[in-house]
Amino acid sequence: MQRPTEARNEIGPLLEALIVQLDEEGSATQRAYFNRIRNTLDNARDDLELANPIMALSTSTAVGFHFSSDADVLIVRILEKAKRLARELEATLATYH
Repeated sequence: MQRPTEARNEIGPLLEALIVQLDEEGSATQRAYFNRIRNTLDNARDDLELANPIMALSTSTAVGFHFSSDADVLIVRILEKAKRLARELEATLATYH
């Protein structure tokens, strides 16, 4: 349960700031996308449940959204943290198999 709490503490505030920024910009589709990820992150209770929002964040650039410079700064910071957590999760989940 430690890693989901760590992820919420590290990524949650950045995601919230991004959601607010996207809302202010009128980017409803992007806001909804990241809000769903935020909700999944908030509900993660173990590494397996945490894998879904982290992978969604890690692959979010492939969705093809275009962001303002303000939102892009937040995205870059979120992706840095998500990539680090994804590497940790890959190592942990490999031991489950």
